[in-house]
Amino acid sequence: MHYKKIHLGKLIQTFVKKNNINSADLARKVGKTRQNIYDLYKRDDIEVKLFLAISEALQHNFMDELYLSNKKDPDLDTIFDTLKLLVEEKLKETLKT
Repeated sequence: MHYKKIHLGKLIQTFVKKNNINSADLARKVGKTRQNIYDLYKRDDIEVKLFLAISEALQHNFMDELYLSNKKDPDLDTIFDTLKLLVEEKLKETLKT
């Protein structure tokens, strides 16, 4: 399986900066310290559970961006479709509360 490597920390950091989101606020929303978030920005891999929590906290489906970057690889379609749906469901649940 070949896929385009995406630096997840930079992906999140770019979104945070572009949307003028305070890293300390993000940290509180995901139960981490501000330093944890700054360290996360440097990481290219992030645990799925944390990635999902960040997507929920920021109300943004980062899986869409990952999917679009790797769309040419049919082996990843099922994985990405499942993860995208999971994130979308979590975001919808958050909006209801």
